[in-house]
Amino acid sequence: MDMTDQFIQTRWRELQEMQRENERAREQEADLKAETAYLRMRLADSYLRQGKTARAIAEYKRAIKLEKDNGLYHTRLADAYVVAEDIPLAMDVYKRAIVMAPALAEPHSSLGDLYLRYGLLRQALERYREAVRLEPERAFYQYQLGDLCHQIGLTQEALAHLDKSVLLAPKMAFYRFRLGTFCQQHGWYEEAYSHLMLVVGLAPHDDYYFVRLAGLAAITGRTQETLTAMQKAVALRPHNYAYQRLLAEAYLLTGHPLEHAQLCRRLGHLHAYDEEFYTRRLAEWTMPH
Repeated sequence: MDMTDQFIQTRWRELQEMQRENERAREQEADLKAETAYLRMRLADSYLRQGKTARAIAEYKRAIKLEKDNGLYHTRLADAYVVAEDIPLAMDVYKRAIVMAPALAEPHSSLGDLYLRYGLLRQALERYREAVRLEPERAFYQYQLGDLCHQIGLTQEALAHLDKSVLLAPKMAFYRFRLGTFCQQHGWYEEAYSHLMLVVGLAPHDDYYFVRLAGLAAITGRTQETLTAMQKAVALRPHNYAYQRLLAEAYLLTGHPLEHAQLCRRLGHLHAYDEEFYTRRLAEWTMPH
């Protein structure tokens, strides 16, 4: 046997094993970096929730230093810049995140929020549409797009996306409430009433939903339901004077003028805020001509 060949084969096996060891070490180092970066992000998220924006920004930057091409970390850093009111920098970082992670929907949605905040509706629409394209099963993105479509007059597209948000998150009262108010604004009062009935079932401790249900009950001729809804709203918030004034109107609708007069007399004049809220809500109790 050629001893030279045996030596070469042994060295070759040793080199292969060394290479495998190096690869395992690199993988372990990469895993450690990824885990550390993720923990940095979670710590930064915690700081941001506590209002410690500068600390959050510092931790997001540390996470990015460990994983330079992580689009999610850049998105969270941009979120922190929004909180810090550094909007130009936030926009730049969102755009950087989109380039780094083109399949990530979150920076599109957040950048769309900024565009909407500054009245750049066309740009916001593009970002929201892209977020929905990337994550069509995310109810929040469907809601965002539907709400913006409604604002700019794309009624059918708005309805489709608001409907989709409700289908994706059937137990979320707010999405169905938004769909109900959309129907109300378009004069589809029976549909709106049906949605609000489901809303109060999903969120029976939310007084405002009962107030809005009362208005839809009134406009569809369900006066007793108007009274019941306002009684529930007042029971949940007994010191809300605007609610009590609306309750007085519900008594009048149901043929109880004495209760109406007594409650109005006890309340007296409302403060400006309560008066404005009462007037706005009462205007919804009659069908526009």
